[in-house]
Amino acid sequence: MNMNLKAKFIKIKDIILDTLFPHNFKCIFCGRDIPSDYICKDCLNHNIFNEGNRCQVCDTLIKEGNNVCDHCKRKKRSFKKAYAPFRYDGVVRKAILQYKSDGAKYLAKSFATFIAQRLEIEEVEFDIIVPVPSHKDAIKKRGYNPAKILANELSKLTSKPVEDVLYKIVQTKNQKLLDYNERQTNLENSIMLLNNSAIKDKNILIVDDIITTGATIETCANLLHKAKNIYACAIARRT
Repeated sequence: MNMNLKAKFIKIKDIILDTLFPHNFKCIFCGRDIPSDYICKDCLNHNIFNEGNRCQVCDTLIKEGNNVCDHCKRKKRSFKKAYAPFRYDGVVRKAILQYKSDGAKYLAKSFATFIAQRLEIEEVEFDIIVPVPSHKDAIKKRGYNPAKILANELSKLTSKPVEDVLYKIVQTKNQKLLDYNERQTNLENSIMLLNNSAIKDKNILIVDDIITTGATIETCANLLHKAKNIYACAIARRT
């Protein structure tokens, strides 16, 4: 191949690669330009990861020496284990609120990457992915269901299908406006199961954006009781 032609070919190839895989990235939390990865050094210093001694059921941070939090001790969960890579605080909270309220759907891919990594490390095996449903009025107002968008990205990463077997029939009060006890009853009779055969004897992964008290996950897991095992995941865990 002529050297000039070869040089032009390499230059064109580099331009294409730079377009598809840019060297400059933006931090998923603060939006700052960074050379690689997903998170800038400043945001990494904000204690963003859900690390430390966590409840073996709901993944909340607990005192050293304990295995299960007080809430999970008092009431047996319908799901086997929940996983969330981040803590719902500071820059993480701000980014998730943007994702949920400001139409920043593009963050779902990055969030799903960290969830998938956590699931892989924990060796979680599941057959189908079930997103937590949003009411049709909420979807119309926002334009999308954050849990569904996240579930779709996880499906791409794990090659597991998404099954929309849960449907929200009642527009309930916003969970974030309620205290712990109110959250446990707010979702009662608000969600229905559409297809029992799709989940029977399957290992299921429930997907939500945030786990706070676990009430939403618990409500969904109760409806999926014919499944073999039920796991849950979210972007972040409130601690």
